[in-house]
Amino acid sequence: MIPKYIITSPNKQFTQMVYNTTKELGFTDFILIENALEEAVDIVAKYIKEFPISIIVSRGATAKMIRKITDIPVLEADSTPFDIITSIMEAMKTSKNIAFIHYDKSITENFSNIIDVFNINLKEYYYNNHSEIEQCVYDAYKDKNEVVVCGYSYIENICKKLGIASVMYSTSNYAMKEILSKASLIKYAQERQIMHERQLITFINEMPDGVIYLNERNVITLINNTGKKLLLLNDNQDIAGQPISNFISKHNLLEIINKKKNELGKEINFSGNKILLRSTPLFAKESYMGTVLIFQKSSFISRLDQNVRRQNISKGMHAYMTFKDLEATTVSAEMKNCINKAKQYANTESTILITGESGTGKELFAQSIHNSSSRKNQPFVAINCASLSQNLLESELFGYEEGSFTGAKAGGKPGLFELAHNGTLFLDELGLLPLSVQVQLLRVLQERQVMRVGGTKMIPISIRVIAATNSNLKNAVENGTFRHDLYYRLNVLNISIPPLNSRKDDIPLLIEHYLSLFSARYNKNIKSCSPDFIQAFRNHNWSGNIRELVNYLMRIVILSDSETLTTDDIVKSEINLISNESLTPEKQTGNLDDFIVLNPDTLESMEKSIIKWYMDKYDGNRSAICKLLNISRTTLWKKLSDIKQEN
Repeated sequence: MIPKYIITSPNKQFTQMVYNTTKELGFTDFILIENALEEAVDIVAKYIKEFPISIIVSRGATAKMIRKITDIPVLEADSTPFDIITSIMEAMKTSKNIAFIHYDKSITENFSNIIDVFNINLKEYYYNNHSEIEQCVYDAYKDKNEVVVCGYSYIENICKKLGIASVMYSTSNYAMKEILSKASLIKYAQERQIMHERQLITFINEMPDGVIYLNERNVITLINNTGKKLLLLNDNQDIAGQPISNFISKHNLLEIINKKKNELGKEINFSGNKILLRSTPLFAKESYMGTVLIFQKSSFISRLDQNVRRQNISKGMHAYMTFKDLEATTVSAEMKNCINKAKQYANTESTILITGESGTGKELFAQSIHNSSSRKNQPFVAINCASLSQNLLESELFGYEEGSFTGAKAGGKPGLFELAHNGTLFLDELGLLPLSVQVQLLRVLQERQVMRVGGTKMIPISIRVIAATNSNLKNAVENGTFRHDLYYRLNVLNISIPPLNSRKDDIPLLIEHYLSLFSARYNKNIKSCSPDFIQAFRNHNWSGNIRELVNYLMRIVILSDSETLTTDDIVKSEINLISNESLTPEKQTGNLDDFIVLNPDTLESMEKSIIKWYMDKYDGNRSAICKLLNISRTTLWKKLSDIKQEN
């Protein structure tokens, strides 16, 4: 059994009492040293190096000497006044001329009362160390004392040589039980503390952050392995007990510590590294107790940030379309020119403005550009600027801090600019951005920094912006609904995607691609489509462009049980494919009120005329108009707002 206690005994009587008491308590893991003063201290010093001693039990001068050589708790098994009185009464049987030789003056502070009560001649002799003991005994002998009361067997031996009677005082069995019980409790508390400290140290050493705890004198009391590395120390190098100034004497970190104020996210240069520091002073009431320093390399924080952003990619912030996908459905020269231009743009970091009618595939181009750029392994974040109100749009784009508005999440929320860091941000329907948000967007594009709603700090970002619109931004600039400086900031590189009506040679390839996709998705066995099916699609006026074509094909595939699609499947799906020729009033037999007469003008102007015609014809029934025009209520609302402003 490995000993956990040391007990020193000054005499045989004490030794026997210890053995009796420990046997009674079942106390076994101890070493008993029958010696005192310097000799006992030397033996104790040897054992505390050899064994994991938790508690030392000693007495008088020996206990005080042991405390000077170790931090191990020392419990004193001193005799009680009752023990001393009992010994004096025993000495009175020999003589009333009694010498009391001892170390601790406090034991006999009230001996004057004892002298009066017992009518004895009691004289005290004190010693401070082993070398003074013999002189005390000789002095007692010269003073004609006939009996000596003492607690050390060495004194008893000298008395025998001089022929003086002696009586040993000791510690009672009861007092020893109390001391050993106290020792057991202290040992248990120590073991619990050691266990908690080991758990804490293990936890701290596993932290990626460097941690240093300083006491009130700026002395290091705890440092983890990461902290040692940042201080350019070895893992096994113990610097506990050394002032922090030994390692950072020429550094402004000392100024931060001495301020005794919280410091969060402070970037400092240290040993050639950029370090992010958090300094937290600790106070008990108003008394300064020390400081906890937590720090990490800025490069590590950047890697964590990149990992989080990569995880965002796996959560949906990614681009799936590539130029190969676009080329697989393209034979028209106009579309091929767009793809080639986009490929060249992908190799740059400049902002791109993509224009084209609704449904032409502007986001597909944006995704392809992203996947062909140096940012392809980073997030691709898309937002439709028409889908949110102004307040929501600001918080989504720029993020917000906790408490910045009612309903704000605890801890705040990063905006899409932050989530797109190192990647691409795609802003669809950019022309519908409110002017106030346009100002903020311009600032972000110029400064490459973003401030959250309710925030006070600028957050640096590295993003590539691709914007898209189906409206004429140049006209919007002239009308004052779009900032000219933002327009020129965005329109560095531009791509104009042709409508499907001007690239009808691509329709057979598009049909083949999406039929294959939807057949697999919906477990259909569609292998081909008839020439009349393809011709019907070629003849149709595709006002909704590719989005309309995709929706029609999806419906046809879901409702069809054929292996070869024909025009019968189109009819079965209740799809009315209208050719361009069928739109002229001369070739219709219906009521002329069902036709719109448009004067040649800009696309935007003709679009407004169509919306006005539908509003008049359907008495402002917006749900019906949205269904007929195949647009969302938000889009219709925006277009009606533009018409109202114009009027």
